[in-house]
Amino acid sequence: MNARSDRSLILFNRKIVIFNMLLLLLLAININIAFTQSDDLLLKKGINLYLEAKDIFIVTNSKNDEALNILEESTGFFRTVEDNETKNYWLAKTAYLMGIIEKDRNNHEKAEEHFVSGKELILKSLQCGDFSDGYRLLADVEGQLITYRDILYMAKYGPPIKNMITKAIKLDPHNVMAYLSLAMYYRDAPFIAGGDLKKSKSVLKEMIALTSHDKMDLFSLYIWIDTAWTNSDNNREKVSAYISLLDLFSNKSDIISMAERIERKYINSK
Repeated sequence: MNARSDRSLILFNRKIVIFNMLLLLLLAININIAFTQSDDLLLKKGINLYLEAKDIFIVTNSKNDEALNILEESTGFFRTVEDNETKNYWLAKTAYLMGIIEKDRNNHEKAEEHFVSGKELILKSLQCGDFSDGYRLLADVEGQLITYRDILYMAKYGPPIKNMITKAIKLDPHNVMAYLSLAMYYRDAPFIAGGDLKKSKSVLKEMIALTSHDKMDLFSLYIWIDTAWTNSDNNREKVSAYISLLDLFSNKSDIISMAERIERKYINSK
């Protein structure tokens, strides 16, 4: 009886141990799920704030301070994200947008600081693995940085921009933003580096045919027209030629409205 009782006790103890291990395993799984859900929630909050700030800036430049404050708030959420690729990608997008806003109100020193930060962050994100919009964003940030640097910097970092964009398109042939960036590259690059307005228009046609995306979003419109002014040294004739390429898109009223808004900005800044 004693031997039998001992065996029963041993089996009972084993069952208790196995039961406790299963409980710990389930607890660990639930904790991981909770952390993942929390991570996703914080990322979503950050993205919503980023989009809110972007909309505020696009609707009116009279609330740039408000947009920047919201972007500062969004970075707090992005920094809590554990995945480095995602975290640094969204921090880079935020830094880029902050640079655009500071540039819009002629705070060029701060704008350059944000673009430098954006470049560093998106490079960190790409270290985790190649992805299409990472290279597109890197090209856009570099394109903005070049305007603040000397001819040597432009000669070194200008030509690789095209390679970044073509890599982005290769990774995702439906990346609309990448096509727009490539069209702007051909629009602004010197002839020796492949610049050609016909190529620019051809890229836009290819994008519309491939993606059926025949309306340019307001932020892209802003970037297209604003860089048309800055990269042409405020040459009205060139600006008109660059804007005329947008006749391919169907939202004509948006194009006219954005062109008038940005023209007023550069006229008033003289």
